[in-house]
Amino acid sequence: MSIKSSALLASRMLLPKVNRKSVGTKSIVGAVICIALSLIPLVTVLSVTDGMIEGITERLINLSSSHIQAQFSYFGDETIDKDFMDFGCESVKKLPEVKEAYELISSSGFVSSKSGRCGALIRAVERDTFEKVGSYKNLFSCVEGSTEDFINSNSKSALIGKEIASRLALSPGDTIRLVTTQKLNGKIFPKITAFKVSGIISCGYQELDSLWVFIPIEEGIKILHPENATVSIMIETSDPFKNIKNVQQKVDEQLLYSAMTYTWDELNQGQYENFSSTKMLLLFIMILIVLVASVNISSCLVMLSMERQKEIAILKSVGVKNSDIRKSFILTGLGIGAAGVIIGIPLGILISFNINSLIQLVEKIINAFAQLFYLIKNGNLRSFYTIYLMDEAYYLEKIPVEIPGKQIIMYILMTLVLSLLTSLAPAAKAAKEKPIETFRKAGV
Repeated sequence: MSIKSSALLASRMLLPKVNRKSVGTKSIVGAVICIALSLIPLVTVLSVTDGMIEGITERLINLSSSHIQAQFSYFGDETIDKDFMDFGCESVKKLPEVKEAYELISSSGFVSSKSGRCGALIRAVERDTFEKVGSYKNLFSCVEGSTEDFINSNSKSALIGKEIASRLALSPGDTIRLVTTQKLNGKIFPKITAFKVSGIISCGYQELDSLWVFIPIEEGIKILHPENATVSIMIETSDPFKNIKNVQQKVDEQLLYSAMTYTWDELNQGQYENFSSTKMLLLFIMILIVLVASVNISSCLVMLSMERQKEIAILKSVGVKNSDIRKSFILTGLGIGAAGVIIGIPLGILISFNINSLIQLVEKIINAFAQLFYLIKNGNLRSFYTIYLMDEAYYLEKIPVEIPGKQIIMYILMTLVLSLLTSLAPAAKAAKEKPIETFRKAGV
């Protein structure tokens, strides 16, 4: 019996005639559905987590820490030397590995309005940063107002994050007061400076939007004391994941070691490792689900071997070897796994591409039932809070989807290997059936 004959027998078990449908055939359908259903969340988790981690990491790297950060130190009553910063920035830009470089002065402070106050990260940049720096131009969007007002204004203007604006009920044209510190005669005093809101910006990540307050760098030099601020040159390379340490060394040499340099992974190490460990944990759980689904193949093949005992006995009586029977059942198991892959992978990809719409639909359904229950219980909806499946404080406003082709191929192979492994035991058991005993039991 050749491999073609084994494959033919396997195909007859997988696709029996209409009048031959039985419990074994139904178990095949069940096993295929189980594998398909286990692969759908696996593909969705892969696509969503990859896109989410990449989106958040992109914002952390490009907007918060930059790829490399060169920090200058100031002591005592020294003032920030803008000319020295300009010289250092221009020097760094000469390196071929450096894509962009810009100056930044950042410090913690308070922002207050008529509606309240909250903590903020004050970032002083050149007025045209939002126009010239690619990452700012691509990742920031102006929700209200305009960045052009910030760029072209000669007054004390500011751009604030969407979350701060929501918390303090601010709109473009409103006045905010920044509370920073100043040093007089060796003592530290609060300093209050008024700014006009030119625009409300968002990078799509609420954790960062709750911090931003951008002011012109010339105003930052006036109100931010260098001992309590971080004076930096923010450096972007063509690829933050490739040879970043070598570029860091070249930046040190270009600045004559006058600044302390840090790479993005040093500044965001804890958060980046947290993302990676969370993804690995989710994938581990999904793989366990696929493994449990693959076990159904084993029980399915046991059922088939019991149903087809007579056929196996007849085949053996005409000279078919045990190895040929074994091959037929192994191919049947692989066929079940392959059918699950063919159904599950495309459905998982389809759901991934429509994940934002699906989440919104589920949220609407959940909130409709929750409102109905709340209305029946309390008689009104005055204190009802909308339920969100994904808290915007921890996720991006819109989930980016990244289909990881190489990883999906790897998990397809893993599913087929699991299908093969779970087929071995029942295939061996079916091959050991003795024709004489089978005929005796059947009364032949």
